[in-house]
Amino acid sequence: MNGKAISRYPVPELQELPEDIRDRILAVQEKAGFVPNVFFTLAHRPDEFRAFFRAVQSHGQPDQHAAER
Repeated sequence: MNGKAISRYPVPELQELPEDIRDRILAVQEKAGFVPNVFFTLAHRPDEFRAFFRAVQSHGQPDQHAAER
C-alpha cells in the first residue's frame, strides 16, 4: 500500500485482488490499523492465500477433531 517492494515478491494492488481477499485484507487493516506483509506476499497467489488462511482458521478451533476438519 505504500509502494515499497516486499523482498522479491510481486505486490498486487488492492483493487486488483479478488473481492474475498480484498475484503479480508481491509478487515484486518480496520481492526489492526495496518496490513501485515504476509497478506500481500500471499495475495499474488489467491489460491494459496485462501488455503493458508483456511488452515490457520481451522487450527484456531480446538473443539474440532482432526477427522472433522
